[in-house]
Amino acid sequence: MNNIFERNLIHGNKTKVRTPFSAVYLAAGLSSRFGYRIKCLQEVGRLGETLLELSIRQLTKYGLSDIIIVVSRSTYPKVHLVAGDAFQGVPITYCFQETPNHRKKPLGTVHALLCAKDVIDKAFIVLNGDTLYGEHAICNMVQHIQSNEIPCMPGYRLEDVLPREGKVNRAIVNTEHNWLVNIVEHYDISMEDIQNGLYTGNELTSMNIFAFRPDVFSYMENKLRVWLEQNRHEPSKEYILSTMLNDLYPETGKRTRVFETGNVPLELTNPEDFGYVKNNLDLVGF
Repeated sequence: MNNIFERNLIHGNKTKVRTPFSAVYLAAGLSSRFGYRIKCLQEVGRLGETLLELSIRQLTKYGLSDIIIVVSRSTYPKVHLVAGDAFQGVPITYCFQETPNHRKKPLGTVHALLCAKDVIDKAFIVLNGDTLYGEHAICNMVQHIQSNEIPCMPGYRLEDVLPREGKVNRAIVNTEHNWLVNIVEHYDISMEDIQNGLYTGNELTSMNIFAFRPDVFSYMENKLRVWLEQNRHEPSKEYILSTMLNDLYPETGKRTRVFETGNVPLELTNPEDFGYVKNNLDLVGF
């Protein structure tokens, strides 16, 4: 009998053994917009499931071997209370991201991911616990892991990732023949900007979900070391994964595959998003 993490995937008449992969959830932050509550633990499911539980459930059907959750000392007790040490038989490991005393904010998502590097020994997907990325996007991520086309990431249409009301920042993804050229942060975008012609709405955006192999860690460590030297007295600036990816190809020759997804992701950014997420779970396959 196959190991439970090497399940068979049927494509037409072909049977493909699923390669085990890890999921790394970034859950070290407290949201000031949510009254310093933990967004991934908001109960949006029809049976009271949290965002984190729903997200993990989408991954378990694709050969997920283990879960790593990056937490802080503040978020760990409540996250552990909900997630425990295993989810549907998949083991969970917790890693801690510490914030230096002189800083107002954590060091960013590159640092958060590096906090888990010692427990990652296979291809992995890193993602936010407060976002439901959708069945189509998750399936494509796993297929890219199988085909060795990683690093990789889904690109979501801008129109599909803007709130119905209000403004948000979004990372616009520029590509060439489905390879990443760069990711550029755009600030205070609204639906009105599309209506006024500032954007078409078809621009691709990053929602902070990526797939890597462990060999990326040495590069990340070097980049973070340089960044820390340049920003040693900076209390709030963060070094994030999208910034790191912008340098990866020019400096190493390793390209990032970007695939378009038809999913409309569900994300908790503001408190008023709660009702929309709870009432539109069908958009992401629930």
